[in-house]
Amino acid sequence: MTKYPSQTQDKFTVRFPDGLRDAIAKRAEENGRSMNSEIVQILQDVIDNKIVLLPPSRKSEPMTLVPKIEREILEEIARLAAENAVKLERNKK
Repeated sequence: MTKYPSQTQDKFTVRFPDGLRDAIAKRAEENGRSMNSEIVQILQDVIDNKIVLLPPSRKSEPMTLVPKIEREILEEIARLAAENAVKLERNKK
């Protein structure tokens, strides 16, 4: 009996927190992929440093996957905002 390529590939079982399976299914559908292909693509993008995990603004929120360039832009905006806050504080004195 001939084995299909998927039968010879490594397998790993993952337990998803509530809501994650639905989020992956939605994203997979939007990208025209199976859930498995979507998960593999997300992992590959993280490994290739194309996307990064952005920490949540609140502990109750999940981490967010964003393209690396978006994270760099957000970090620059935060840096500029902090500089501006310091300048405004100095001008008050």
